[in-house]
Amino acid sequence: MAAQRTLYWGSGSTFAWRVLIALREKGLDFESKVIEFSKRGHKSEEVMKLNPRGQVPTFVDDGVVVNESLAILLYLQDKYPQPSLLPATIEGRALVYQRMQESWNLQDKLTQAIRPKMLNPDLELEQDKLDALKAELALWESYLIEDSFITGPDITLADVALGPWLLNLFRSGATLKDFPKLASYVKKLKARPAFEETAPPHWKDTPGNNMLAFL
Repeated sequence: MAAQRTLYWGSGSTFAWRVLIALREKGLDFESKVIEFSKRGHKSEEVMKLNPRGQVPTFVDDGVVVNESLAILLYLQDKYPQPSLLPATIEGRALVYQRMQESWNLQDKLTQAIRPKMLNPDLELEQDKLDALKAELALWESYLIEDSFITGPDITLADVALGPWLLNLFRSGATLKDFPKLASYVKKLKARPAFEETAPPHWKDTPGNNMLAFL
């Protein structure tokens, strides 16, 4: 009997996008339950029963409930090991786990840099926060070998965890002209069907912004 898989997610949630990418990379079918943040769908009784924090993504697999995007990525690899999104060696997996956790730093620096202006377009971007974002990008640039994924020649959970945040940068107008390896890496990710086909649906109908066009 086929597994019964359900994903609760919302368009625009980068955390949920990670899970959509992983499911697509692994070729797994699932029931898609899209909530609307504007209608507080993440606080609905149905979601709150599964995740008392009232957040998405929430993944249900044959009765097993998994919350938090990184936890879901690891669960999917454990439950459905092929095609693998982890290296064969323990050393390789250790690096993937590290980069997965590190991706939080890019999320944090990006959010701090642009969120105030997203809430109030009249505000100017704060230089110290932009400098922190640039320093973070420089670190990721240093991790990349030319024409590679973030931990080596093959795509892994680290790319699934990190990639959506970099694609959000491009959505805000960034070209990463000062970070050529990162720019090439983003194009590599965008070309993968798992990233292209799971991009936030509202991106197709609404333009991005250019607040980071100088980056």
